[in-house]
Amino acid sequence: TPRVKARDNIAAIELAKSLTAAGRPATKEEQAILARYVGWGGLSGAFPDPATGQFRKPFEDIGARLKALLTPDEYRTAARSTQYAHYTSEPVIRAMWGAVERMGFKGGMVFEPGMGVGHFLGLRPAGLKIGFTGVELDSLTGRIALQLYQSADVHISGFEKMLLSKDFYDLAISNVPFADVKPFDPRAKDYGITFPMSLHDFFFAKSLALVRPGGAIAFITSRYTMDSQESRVREFLSKQADLIGAIRLPRTAFKENAG
Repeated sequence: TPRVKARDNIAAIELAKSLTAAGRPATKEEQAILARYVGWGGLSGAFPDPATGQFRKPFEDIGARLKALLTPDEYRTAARSTQYAHYTSEPVIRAMWGAVERMGFKGGMVFEPGMGVGHFLGLRPAGLKIGFTGVELDSLTGRIALQLYQSADVHISGFEKMLLSKDFYDLAISNVPFADVKPFDPRAKDYGITFPMSLHDFFFAKSLALVRPGGAIAFITSRYTMDSQESRVREFLSKQADLIGAIRLPRTAFKENAG
């Protein structure tokens, strides 16, 4: 239930903060607690009602605990993330890995922008050898990812701020964040981006520059990448890469795990 998910989130945050304060890595038992963190997408009830300023039922105690637990900056970020922090379900992740393997991916350098706590990394096929770079905007979520995957190259930063090598990665795979905001990347032209794009489309455009010729991108995106009446983004993508395939997911694809 949403309340149980919110309580699991609180437990993971409390543990992550205590691990940071102690300066030590999580044990296997502690990682099991951290892995239950699902972000705040679909859990807006844990934050005050904008109209009344009051916490909503049945989240009153959880909302108060969360506000006391987070710094003001962390709290603002968590509240904003209710719009876009919808973590990917296990069946969808496994299906995406299966698809890229059928395309011919046999391992190599993998990049994930907007990695959350790292479920794509954790659910990669057994025996698939990869080098991994991940980027996560939210500092708490990024710290949990670092504790879950302690040898991975994880950066806590906005994707638009990351300076990464062009034509380097064999695969980019992610459930990219969706929002009607246009991020500013001061090096956009270096990546071939010449006009402002919505957040999810920007993730496609910049990732295309980072993946080597012959590499692949497998992203979950907003339906508006394909359905928007504005065609500039699709024209940009079609000039940079070949479309291998696309699948429209049902409305229920994220209902159980992300609300």
